[in-house]
Amino acid sequence: MMRHVAKILFLICFTLWSIPLSALTKLSLLDAEDMNPCPIRIGEILTYKIKIAGLSAGKQITRVVEDTTFNGQRVYHLISEIQTGSLFAKLYHFRDVQESYVTTDQFFPIHFTKDLEDRKYRATVEVTFDLDSGTAQYSKNQHSKLIEVPIGTQNELSMVYFVRTKRLKIGQTYTFPVLVKDKAQNVTLKPYRRERMKTNSLGRVETLALRTSHGYRIWLTNDERRIPVRIEAETRIGKLVGTLEKVDFVN
Repeated sequence: MMRHVAKILFLICFTLWSIPLSALTKLSLLDAEDMNPCPIRIGEILTYKIKIAGLSAGKQITRVVEDTTFNGQRVYHLISEIQTGSLFAKLYHFRDVQESYVTTDQFFPIHFTKDLEDRKYRATVEVTFDLDSGTAQYSKNQHSKLIEVPIGTQNELSMVYFVRTKRLKIGQTYTFPVLVKDKAQNVTLKPYRRERMKTNSLGRVETLALRTSHGYRIWLTNDERRIPVRIEAETRIGKLVGTLEKVDFVN
């Protein structure tokens, strides 16, 4: 009997020892090594074809507008717009315009706005982050409140750009804070495999496939550009899939 128990304990210990340390620990994405050179390029414009529940729904255009200053800090100015196409809009009108200013050194958001049209629903959100106090002034439809946010908390727009700036290891689990509505949530990110993918603008590329604990799946080119070529997310009206259609640079 004791010999049998000892054998089980040995197998358990051996199994745990055999699992890579990265599978047992979580690493803060804020502490992960930065890509060098930084893949964020001023003037980059990415155009995505959007499908919702398998139906062609419209386009998303994301832009790195400029390297500028905001509230005395050097920042990247990011813009994203999702809008349903004319045919899908007859069934479901949706428009989402977001802007974010993030610091160029650590990629921490300091300001975020969102204008949403979801059928007849309208919402305007504005968030101003105070990096010194770990708080943010959150306003929705002119109702404002102070919320607590960990330093480095990302928003809907900055999140993917932030992930692009980091070196990622397959099998490692990373964590980072994301602002979801008016609360900061700790999200996990896991690169789980390399995958060859055909794109309209970049041809056939090797990608790094990622998934998050809040339902996103992202495929980044597995090179120094780290361009998102496919993004999937669950929405209340079905699965949203964005596939890269075009890459432009205005500079």
